[in-house]
Amino acid sequence: MLRILNQLSPLITAWPAILKRYSLIGLFIAFFLIVFQPFGTANAQIPNKLLFLSGYGWITFISLSLINGGLPRLFPSLFEEEKWVVWKQMLLLAIGLSLCFLCCYLYMNFWFGWPLSINSFLGFYSIALAIAVTPVIIITLVEYIFHLKNNQAVANTFNEQIQPNASSDTIIRFKDENDRVDFTILLDQLFFIKAANNYVELNYVEEEQIKKYLLRNSIRNMEQQLQGPSIKRCHRSYIVNMDKVGRITGNAQGYKLHFPFTAEYVVPVSRSKGKELLELMKAS
Repeated sequence: MLRILNQLSPLITAWPAILKRYSLIGLFIAFFLIVFQPFGTANAQIPNKLLFLSGYGWITFISLSLINGGLPRLFPSLFEEEKWVVWKQMLLLAIGLSLCFLCCYLYMNFWFGWPLSINSFLGFYSIALAIAVTPVIIITLVEYIFHLKNNQAVANTFNEQIQPNASSDTIIRFKDENDRVDFTILLDQLFFIKAANNYVELNYVEEEQIKKYLLRNSIRNMEQQLQGPSIKRCHRSYIVNMDKVGRITGNAQGYKLHFPFTAEYVVPVSRSKGKELLELMKAS
């Protein structure tokens, strides 16, 4: 179990995906409460009962959306995709549910005009948390396993289709931030480019050994300089020469690109770029 908790997990931070995800959860909760009316609400005399019960769905939608969409933007250093693991996803969901429980408690008490107190909130929170713990664990693990198995299967399929590409004699001239040519190699030598603060790290092959060259420039400028069907931005910090990819592997977050001659260098593919790169590999 501890090993699974430290495995990489999907991190969803795009607002459209977050709003879609939690609107469906909110609709399900509202539907469930209205149709089945659990926790004694079926026999309770509540003014505008259906409206009251549907409110819990709205609270769930808003609370979880704010936490899952807001915290990564307020504390970006804590939400690095490369370091996002299962236990962090569980903690994030628990924080979202805690805000949801607080809002539900306030909503219920204001609706009925009941007084607020720490003791009554703690009692409400403990019951709600006990009910939610198991679904939190199950949802996180099921989501992790689903993405892991799916991405591994896709990666294995594409590895069977990868064919060695013909050598290229195209020369690429890398320019620094002042637009001066600083380094020149063959396109066929380039493996990938990595952002390194105010520099970019050029990783290229020479005599079947990976070598590095630091160039003062940004990864965005490199992307604009290097135009070609095989040169693709696969991550916010990486540009890769797809012709040099030896194989890909899948994990719960997405895909990793591997190169010949070395097992040391692995390039991550961001979730937003995964489909595009796989289509490119399929077409080639």
